[in-house]
Amino acid sequence: MAFTDKTRAGNFHQKKSECEFAGVVVEGTGNSQIPSGSGNFLLANLPPRSIVTAAYIHTLVASDAATSNVATIGTTEGGSEILSAGDLTALGESGSFTGQVFTDTGVPLYLGVVTTGAATDVGEYVVVVEYLEFEKTTGEYTTISK
Repeated sequence: MAFTDKTRAGNFHQKKSECEFAGVVVEGTGNSQIPSGSGNFLLANLPPRSIVTAAYIHTLVASDAATSNVATIGTTEGGSEILSAGDLTALGESGSFTGQVFTDTGVPLYLGVVTTGAATDVGEYVVVVEYLEFEKTTGEYTTISK
């Protein structure tokens, strides 16, 4: 027989809210800019006990790399645990979500860029990572019908 006790206990029936990291990355030589070309860049630290649920890169100004400019998002330098195959030479959304990641005690968030061919500092991208802090609640309750 199915469990049918719908008594609210603790925060079990409270709504959760999804969070997002959205960072604008600009190629250049100034403060808070990244140089064009290959490299790994620490963007942020994701909070502990969260689950990454989606990620993509939205290119606002395309890279002018002669051959290709591919981006990854990972929890390690050069890693692609979250996203692979982001195309920084094409406008719009790109990248393949690699899969959900549990952040356990918190993890760093890295952008990896591999540039093939000469490139100048022209690119501008928005890196978006969506995650659920499942132990935090909004304080609202879900509707229960008996």
